[in-house]
Amino acid sequence: MKKLIIISLVLLSIVFAFSQRFLPPVKDSYLTSSFGEYRDTGDKPHFHLGIDFSSFSRIGYPVNAAADGYVYKIWINHKVYGNTVFLYHPDYDLITVYAHLSSFKGLVEEIANSVISEVGNTFAEIKFPEDEIRVSKGEIIAYSGKSGEAEVPHVHFEVREIKKSGNEKVEIVRDALEFVDYVEMRPRKLEALEIRSNNRTFKLLEDQVTEIPFASLPKLAVKADERIGNNTKIVPRKISLRINDELVYEIEFDAIRTDEMYSPNTIYGNGSNIFTYWIKLYSSSFITPIKVNRWNEIAFTLKDRNPAELILEDIWGTVKVYKLVLVKEM
Repeated sequence: MKKLIIISLVLLSIVFAFSQRFLPPVKDSYLTSSFGEYRDTGDKPHFHLGIDFSSFSRIGYPVNAAADGYVYKIWINHKVYGNTVFLYHPDYDLITVYAHLSSFKGLVEEIANSVISEVGNTFAEIKFPEDEIRVSKGEIIAYSGKSGEAEVPHVHFEVREIKKSGNEKVEIVRDALEFVDYVEMRPRKLEALEIRSNNRTFKLLEDQVTEIPFASLPKLAVKADERIGNNTKIVPRKISLRINDELVYEIEFDAIRTDEMYSPNTIYGNGSNIFTYWIKLYSSSFITPIKVNRWNEIAFTLKDRNPAELILEDIWGTVKVYKLVLVKEM
């Protein structure tokens, strides 16, 4: 009897946890972009800090609250995000963000219009008193558009958390796919296409070992992506490099601080753009996506021939491994 009660409690906790996941901001929509992608749009390169959902190329399509909460603030005429609403969710202690909107809804729209009549096309941020404008899960809060840097109508969706670091507050953007109740039904193809070593490029194939020459230190960059269905291409969630059975370098796009938004060149190499991701497997800097960087430890221990593995992973559990041999040039 006791075992049955424990099993029932576990099942109830699993059901509860699943029921607490965020709703996608657009009903019956699909993913068009992922977290951490390289963006060369706007004034300067930056990370894509959210995930994008299709609004079926429509302006004015309903945008829904991901969970119960209240309006935290709005942005008007932001150069990247355009018109944006931020909701705070006390049950999670998280903020959800909905960007590139054409308009807001209800009282928020009235306030926004009043501010626009004063500031015109100038950027404005409006913060609201705590718990003043409440929203319910699934409630329409705004309408899709292409404000800011968006080239076609869609909804940009983020999950943010604010943490204390000493006397300061740090705002961290998390990969929203970890939180949203979304199942990808389209076919997926995760792959590494090419690898660069000190400006020389080599094709990668899953069924063969690729020899990569290097001089003093392998400065590697991999061209990799995941294709979903016919029209969507996203960046892999995790990229790892193992050399001589040791994990040497690892990137994971699970979180990025807002003050790191304009540091994509720490991760991405030459030739990267909105459609192509050249992901560096080395760095002299540190930002949140870089989880492991042990080049300084192993640089002087490399042999003439060094078996290696390049490992790609996505958020759905797919793993691809490419066999390499790093060969020291004499």
